[in-house]
Amino acid sequence: MDSPVTSISVHPNPSEIAAEVTGVDLSGPLSAEAVSTITEAFGKYRILLFTGQSITVEQQIAFSQIFGALEEFPTPEDRAEGYRTVLRVTNIERDTGKIKPLDDPVHRSFTLGTSSWHIDSSFRMLPSAASFLYAIEIPDDGGDTMFADTTLAYASLSEKQRTTLDTLVVLHDFAETRRRHNLPPRSLAVRNATPPVRHPLVAARPNGRRALFIGSHAAGIEGMSYKDARLLLDDLEKAATMPQFTYRHQWQPGELIMYDNICVMHKAMPYDLTRGRRLLHRTTIAGTSDLVGTRGPIP
Repeated sequence: MDSPVTSISVHPNPSEIAAEVTGVDLSGPLSAEAVSTITEAFGKYRILLFTGQSITVEQQIAFSQIFGALEEFPTPEDRAEGYRTVLRVTNIERDTGKIKPLDDPVHRSFTLGTSSWHIDSSFRMLPSAASFLYAIEIPDDGGDTMFADTTLAYASLSEKQRTTLDTLVVLHDFAETRRRHNLPPRSLAVRNATPPVRHPLVAARPNGRRALFIGSHAAGIEGMSYKDARLLLDDLEKAATMPQFTYRHQWQPGELIMYDNICVMHKAMPYDLTRGRRLLHRTTIAGTSDLVGTRGPIP
Protein backbone atom coordinates (compact mmCIF):
# COMPACT_ATOMS: atom_id res chain seq x y z
CA MET A 1 0.00 0.00 0.00
CA ASP A 2 1.31 3.44 -0.88
CA SER A 3 2.20 5.67 2.03
CA PRO A 4 -0.28 8.50 2.71
CA VAL A 5 0.62 11.95 1.42
CA THR A 6 -1.77 14.05 3.45
CA SER A 7 0.64 14.19 6.41
CA ILE A 8 3.81 14.97 4.47
CA SER A 9 5.26 18.39 5.16
CA VAL A 10 8.58 20.15 4.58
CA HIS A 11 10.22 22.26 7.28
CA PRO A 12 13.22 24.30 6.06
CA ASN A 13 16.01 25.43 8.36
CA PRO A 14 16.22 29.20 8.83
CA SER A 15 19.23 29.23 6.49
CA GLU A 16 17.22 27.29 3.88
CA ILE A 17 20.28 25.12 3.24
CA ALA A 18 18.46 22.02 4.50
CA ALA A 19 14.91 20.95 5.31
CA GLU A 20 13.22 18.19 7.30
CA VAL A 21 10.54 16.08 5.65
CA THR A 22 7.97 14.67 8.05
CA GLY A 23 4.98 12.39 7.67
CA VAL A 24 6.55 9.80 5.38
CA ASP A 25 7.62 6.20 6.03
CA LEU A 26 10.55 5.20 3.83
CA SER A 27 10.15 1.48 4.55
CA GLY A 28 7.33 1.05 2.05
CA PRO A 29 6.33 2.20 -1.44
CA LEU A 30 5.72 5.91 -1.89
CA SER A 31 2.89 7.45 -3.85
CA ALA A 32 3.53 9.64 -6.87
CA GLU A 33 2.44 12.64 -4.80
CA ALA A 34 4.97 11.80 -2.08
CA VAL A 35 7.77 11.44 -4.59
CA SER A 36 6.80 14.75 -6.17
CA THR A 37 6.86 16.51 -2.80
CA ILE A 38 10.29 15.10 -1.98
CA THR A 39 11.67 15.90 -5.42
CA GLU A 40 10.47 19.50 -5.30
CA ALA A 41 11.87 20.00 -1.79
CA PHE A 42 15.19 18.46 -2.77
CA GLY A 43 15.59 20.83 -5.70
CA LYS A 44 14.91 23.79 -3.43
CA TYR A 45 16.88 22.89 -0.30
CA ARG A 46 19.55 20.45 -1.57
CA ILE A 47 19.65 18.56 1.75
CA LEU A 48 16.64 16.66 3.13
CA LEU A 49 16.35 15.02 6.55
CA PHE A 50 13.99 12.12 7.32
CA THR A 51 13.76 11.24 11.03
CA GLY A 52 12.30 8.26 12.88
CA GLN A 53 12.91 5.73 10.10
CA SER A 54 13.48 1.99 10.49
CA ILE A 55 14.63 0.58 7.18
CA THR A 56 16.57 -2.42 5.94
CA VAL A 57 19.35 -2.34 3.37
CA GLU A 58 16.84 -3.47 0.74
CA GLN A 59 14.41 -0.71 1.69
CA GLN A 60 17.12 1.95 1.50
CA ILE A 61 18.01 0.67 -1.96
CA ALA A 62 14.35 0.76 -3.04
CA PHE A 63 13.88 4.35 -1.83
CA SER A 64 17.13 5.53 -3.40
CA GLN A 65 16.33 3.91 -6.74
CA ILE A 66 13.22 6.08 -7.07
CA PHE A 67 15.59 8.87 -8.04
CA GLY A 68 17.89 6.94 -10.38
CA ALA A 69 20.17 3.95 -10.85
CA LEU A 70 22.67 3.37 -8.07
CA GLU A 71 26.41 3.37 -8.49
CA GLU A 72 28.50 0.41 -7.35
CA PHE A 73 31.36 0.71 -4.89
CA PRO A 74 34.73 -0.67 -6.00
CA THR A 75 35.99 -2.22 -2.74
CA PRO A 76 34.16 -5.43 -1.68
CA GLU A 77 35.02 -5.14 2.02
CA ASP A 78 33.33 -1.72 2.16
CA ARG A 79 29.96 -3.03 0.96
CA ALA A 80 27.00 -3.66 3.28
CA GLU A 81 25.54 -7.17 3.49
CA GLY A 82 27.05 -8.09 0.13
CA TYR A 83 25.21 -5.37 -1.80
CA ARG A 84 27.46 -3.71 -4.37
CA THR A 85 25.43 -0.49 -4.20
CA VAL A 86 25.55 0.08 -0.41
CA LEU A 87 28.65 1.48 1.27
CA ARG A 88 29.41 1.00 4.96
CA VAL A 89 30.55 4.36 6.37
CA THR A 90 31.98 3.06 9.60
CA ASN A 91 34.80 2.28 12.01
CA ILE A 92 33.33 -1.19 12.67
CA GLU A 93 34.63 -4.37 11.06
CA ARG A 94 31.97 -6.03 8.94
CA ASP A 95 32.78 -9.65 9.84
CA THR A 96 33.65 -9.37 13.55
CA GLY A 97 31.63 -6.35 14.65
CA LYS A 98 34.71 -5.04 16.44
CA ILE A 99 36.07 -1.51 16.16
CA LYS A 100 38.75 -1.31 13.48
CA PRO A 101 42.35 -0.77 14.62
CA LEU A 102 43.62 2.76 14.16
CA ASP A 103 46.82 1.61 12.48
CA ASP A 104 45.03 -0.23 9.67
CA PRO A 105 46.05 1.76 6.52
CA VAL A 106 42.75 1.19 4.72
CA HIS A 107 40.75 2.37 7.72
CA ARG A 108 43.10 5.31 8.26
CA SER A 109 42.70 6.38 4.63
CA PHE A 110 38.91 6.08 4.86
CA THR A 111 38.82 8.08 8.10
CA LEU A 112 41.04 10.81 6.69
CA GLY A 113 38.95 10.92 3.53
CA THR A 114 35.57 11.15 5.22
CA SER A 115 36.79 13.70 7.79
CA SER A 116 37.92 16.03 4.99
CA TRP A 117 35.54 18.19 3.00
CA HIS A 118 34.60 16.13 -0.04
CA ILE A 119 32.00 15.42 -2.72
CA ASP A 120 31.13 11.73 -2.99
CA SER A 121 32.61 10.07 -6.06
CA SER A 122 33.78 13.31 -7.67
CA PHE A 123 36.59 11.11 -9.03
CA ARG A 124 34.12 9.35 -11.37
CA MET A 125 33.81 10.25 -15.04
CA LEU A 126 30.08 10.87 -14.59
CA PRO A 127 29.63 12.65 -11.25
CA SER A 128 27.04 11.18 -8.93
CA ALA A 129 23.77 13.07 -8.68
CA ALA A 130 22.78 12.50 -5.05
CA SER A 131 23.68 10.47 -1.97
CA PHE A 132 21.68 9.00 0.91
CA LEU A 133 23.15 8.40 4.39
CA TYR A 134 21.21 6.27 6.86
CA ALA A 135 22.34 6.21 10.50
CA ILE A 136 22.43 2.84 12.27
CA GLU A 137 24.97 3.23 15.10
CA ILE A 138 26.07 6.64 16.37
CA PRO A 139 28.64 7.41 19.09
CA ASP A 140 27.45 9.07 22.28
CA ASP A 141 29.68 12.05 21.61
CA GLY A 142 30.80 13.47 18.26
CA GLY A 143 30.51 11.96 14.80
CA ASP A 144 28.26 14.72 13.44
CA THR A 145 28.26 15.47 9.71
CA MET A 146 28.91 18.94 8.33
CA PHE A 147 27.43 19.97 4.98
CA ALA A 148 28.49 22.95 2.86
CA ASP A 149 26.41 24.42 0.03
CA THR A 150 28.83 25.47 -2.72
CA THR A 151 26.15 27.25 -4.75
CA LEU A 152 25.82 29.85 -2.01
CA ALA A 153 29.59 30.15 -1.81
CA TYR A 154 29.92 30.70 -5.57
CA ALA A 155 27.19 33.34 -5.53
CA SER A 156 29.07 35.24 -2.80
CA LEU A 157 32.21 35.67 -4.93
CA SER A 158 32.97 38.82 -6.87
CA GLU A 159 32.21 38.96 -10.59
CA LYS A 160 35.94 39.00 -11.32
CA GLN A 161 36.51 35.87 -9.22
CA ARG A 162 33.61 34.04 -10.86
CA THR A 163 34.83 34.94 -14.35
CA THR A 164 38.26 33.51 -13.59
CA LEU A 165 36.96 30.33 -11.99
CA ASP A 166 34.45 29.68 -14.78
CA THR A 167 37.27 28.78 -17.18
CA LEU A 168 39.18 26.36 -14.96
CA VAL A 169 39.28 22.56 -15.22
CA VAL A 170 40.01 20.44 -12.14
CA LEU A 171 41.54 16.97 -12.02
CA HIS A 172 39.78 14.68 -9.52
CA ASP A 173 41.57 11.57 -8.32
CA PHE A 174 40.46 8.86 -5.87
CA ALA A 175 44.12 8.48 -4.79
CA GLU A 176 44.62 12.13 -3.80
CA THR A 177 43.83 11.68 -0.10
CA ARG A 178 46.24 8.75 0.17
CA ARG A 179 49.01 10.66 -1.57
CA ARG A 180 48.60 13.73 0.62
CA HIS A 181 48.84 11.63 3.77
CA ASN A 182 51.65 9.32 2.56
CA LEU A 183 49.49 6.21 2.68
CA PRO A 184 50.02 3.13 0.49
CA PRO A 185 47.97 3.05 -2.75
CA ARG A 186 44.82 1.03 -3.20
CA SER A 187 44.88 -2.21 -5.15
CA LEU A 188 45.66 -2.15 -8.86
CA ALA A 189 42.10 -3.24 -9.66
CA VAL A 190 40.62 -0.29 -7.75
CA ARG A 191 43.12 2.12 -9.32
CA ASN A 192 42.28 0.85 -12.80
CA ALA A 193 38.56 1.20 -12.07
CA THR A 194 38.92 4.80 -10.88
CA PRO A 195 41.46 6.69 -13.04
CA PRO A 196 41.81 10.50 -12.67
CA VAL A 197 39.09 12.52 -14.42
CA ARG A 198 38.57 16.12 -15.59
CA HIS A 199 35.66 18.30 -14.44
CA PRO A 200 34.86 22.00 -14.66
CA LEU A 201 35.64 23.80 -11.41
CA VAL A 202 32.28 25.56 -11.69
CA ALA A 203 29.29 23.38 -12.55
CA ALA A 204 26.18 24.84 -14.17
CA ARG A 205 23.07 23.29 -12.61
CA PRO A 206 19.79 22.77 -14.53
CA ASN A 207 17.95 25.11 -12.15
CA GLY A 208 20.30 27.97 -13.01
CA ARG A 209 22.50 27.69 -9.95
CA ARG A 210 26.28 27.45 -10.26
CA ALA A 211 28.31 25.32 -7.89
CA LEU A 212 31.96 25.01 -6.95
CA PHE A 213 32.87 21.39 -7.72
CA ILE A 214 35.82 20.91 -5.39
CA GLY A 215 36.66 18.84 -2.28
CA SER A 216 39.39 16.45 -1.16
CA HIS A 217 39.42 14.44 -4.40
CA ALA A 218 40.41 17.60 -6.32
CA ALA A 219 44.05 16.84 -7.15
CA GLY A 220 45.05 19.71 -9.44
CA ILE A 221 44.02 22.35 -11.94
CA GLU A 222 44.96 22.21 -15.59
CA GLY A 223 47.55 24.84 -16.53
CA MET A 224 48.72 25.33 -12.91
CA SER A 225 51.52 23.89 -10.86
CA TYR A 226 50.39 21.53 -8.13
CA LYS A 227 51.42 24.09 -5.49
CA ASP A 228 49.43 26.94 -7.04
CA ALA A 229 46.43 24.71 -7.66
CA ARG A 230 46.51 23.48 -4.08
CA LEU A 231 46.57 27.05 -2.76
CA LEU A 232 43.58 28.04 -4.88
CA LEU A 233 41.58 24.91 -4.06
CA ASP A 234 42.27 25.32 -0.35
CA ASP A 235 41.20 28.98 -0.47
CA LEU A 236 37.97 28.05 -2.24
CA GLU A 237 37.27 25.33 0.31
CA LYS A 238 37.69 27.85 3.14
CA ALA A 239 35.33 30.24 1.39
CA ALA A 240 32.74 27.53 0.76
CA THR A 241 32.74 26.28 4.35
CA MET A 242 32.13 29.55 6.15
CA PRO A 243 29.34 29.26 8.75
CA GLN A 244 26.70 30.97 6.61
CA PHE A 245 27.06 28.26 3.95
CA THR A 246 27.06 25.21 6.22
CA TYR A 247 24.67 22.94 8.10
CA ARG A 248 25.80 20.68 10.95
CA HIS A 249 23.79 17.55 11.64
CA GLN A 250 23.91 15.71 14.97
CA TRP A 251 22.86 12.17 14.08
CA GLN A 252 20.33 9.93 15.79
CA PRO A 253 19.87 6.28 14.76
CA GLY A 254 17.05 5.93 12.26
CA GLU A 255 17.71 9.21 10.47
CA LEU A 256 18.32 9.43 6.72
CA ILE A 257 19.76 12.42 4.90
CA MET A 258 19.50 12.87 1.14
CA TYR A 259 21.89 15.45 -0.32
CA ASP A 260 22.72 16.92 -3.70
CA ASN A 261 26.08 15.45 -4.64
CA ILE A 262 27.09 18.13 -7.12
CA CYS A 263 26.66 21.28 -5.06
CA VAL A 264 27.07 19.97 -1.50
CA MET A 265 30.35 19.06 0.19
CA HIS A 266 30.36 17.24 3.49
CA LYS A 267 32.64 15.77 6.13
CA ALA A 268 32.43 13.66 9.30
CA MET A 269 33.28 15.42 12.56
CA PRO A 270 35.69 13.86 15.09
CA TYR A 271 34.69 11.22 17.62
CA ASP A 272 36.50 8.62 19.73
CA LEU A 273 37.58 6.08 17.12
CA THR A 274 38.75 3.63 19.78
CA ARG A 275 35.48 3.48 21.73
CA GLY A 276 32.70 5.12 19.77
CA ARG A 277 30.82 2.98 17.25
CA ARG A 278 29.64 4.74 14.10
CA LEU A 279 27.84 2.98 11.25
CA LEU A 280 25.93 4.57 8.40
CA HIS A 281 24.89 3.07 5.09
CA ARG A 282 25.35 5.14 1.97
CA THR A 283 23.64 4.75 -1.39
CA THR A 284 24.46 7.06 -4.28
CA ILE A 285 22.65 7.89 -7.51
CA ALA A 286 24.97 7.20 -10.43
CA GLY A 287 25.72 10.01 -12.83
CA THR A 288 24.14 9.89 -16.28
CA SER A 289 25.92 12.76 -18.03
CA ASP A 290 29.12 14.78 -18.01
CA LEU A 291 29.32 17.72 -15.66
CA VAL A 292 28.69 20.89 -17.67
CA GLY A 293 30.56 24.09 -16.97
CA THR A 294 29.18 27.59 -17.19
CA ARG A 295 30.40 27.76 -20.79
CA GLY A 296 29.24 24.28 -21.75
CA PRO A 297 31.09 20.95 -21.76
CA ILE A 298 34.84 21.16 -21.26
CA PRO A 299 36.88 20.34 -24.39
